[in-house]
Amino acid sequence: MRMVEEEQAHRISYERTHLAAVVSDTQRGHYIGLLISLAAIGGALATAFLGAHWSVSVALVGIPILGIIRAIVGSKTNSKPNGK
Repeated sequence: MRMVEEEQAHRISYERTHLAAVVSDTQRGHYIGLLISLAAIGGALATAFLGAHWSVSVALVGIPILGIIRAIVGSKTNSKPNGK
């Protein structure tokens, strides 16, 4: 009985550690996404201010946003358990 209780305590500890790592990883991803988005918007504003062609500004904002959308859609489809 003691061995079962120790294994259960170990599993609970492992799950807590895993959950904390997932939360930390998710937060890090949000911060990196924010930095990339702000850099893209800043770059687009700078190129518009410097008089570059409008397509440069659109590309600087559009490509990172499409990447973020792809990551969001990909995380939703990968999170379905057992492919359901």
